[in-house]
Amino acid sequence: MQSINEKLVQSIKQEEIDFPKRFASYAERDYGILFYMSDNKDSYDGNHACIYPEKIEDLGAVLDDITAFYKELGSRASIYHPFKKDYFRKNEEILNAHGYTYTPEEDHRVMLLTEGNQIEAQSRLDIKVLNRWDEKVATDILVPSGEPWEVEVTKRRVAAEGSYLFVGYLDGEAVVYTDIHRAEDDSNTRFDYIVTNKKHRGKGYASELLSFVVEYCKENSFPMCWQWAGPSEPICYRAGFREAFTMEGGFASGPEL
Repeated sequence: MQSINEKLVQSIKQEEIDFPKRFASYAERDYGILFYMSDNKDSYDGNHACIYPEKIEDLGAVLDDITAFYKELGSRASIYHPFKKDYFRKNEEILNAHGYTYTPEEDHRVMLLTEGNQIEAQSRLDIKVLNRWDEKVATDILVPSGEPWEVEVTKRRVAAEGSYLFVGYLDGEAVVYTDIHRAEDDSNTRFDYIVTNKKHRGKGYASELLSFVVEYCKENSFPMCWQWAGPSEPICYRAGFREAFTMEGGFASGPEL
């Protein structure tokens, strides 16, 4: 892994905590942020709590407050692992005592755009950069791909200031899309994942779109671009992204309703 400026790491971690503010309602507490979407309870990103360990003196009291908040909304509480190594594991006894079950995950790997774009993309798509929602993203891509819960999340996300929606069309049909967001302090640019319509997968359209987005960011001098490493890691690597650091993974689920 490459060396990286610690200030950038912290700004990226804060962006990861804050990004649901673009599409979800939220309540801020001294100890963290409680996100919720009463009209879309299937969205994990829209319905969870983030906590700041350094601001917590009584974790049990915090857990009870989070449980009560989501219970009033008719939802089961979920807390994303804070960015403090082994915090949930070291406090698992307290979690269990207050009805929470910790589900560990592998640390999430973060890739930064630090190298040149090596994708040799064919120019088959009509790619548009939109600052407004296109309903074809829902009807042509998300719903046929079996992700209807992502429609409202994406629609709200791309309407937020600093967001950019990239859609690739073939003969007027939306076949692939992604969106990015410049952090409020303009310290970094968060890439969301690319979604391709099921019938068009495996044809290189995601690579073509990613290549376009990378070049767009460079031409417009966007701050450091980053994204999670995942299934599309090979094409992200060819686009110039390199693994740089990790963030703690996992979540704790509260008592059943």
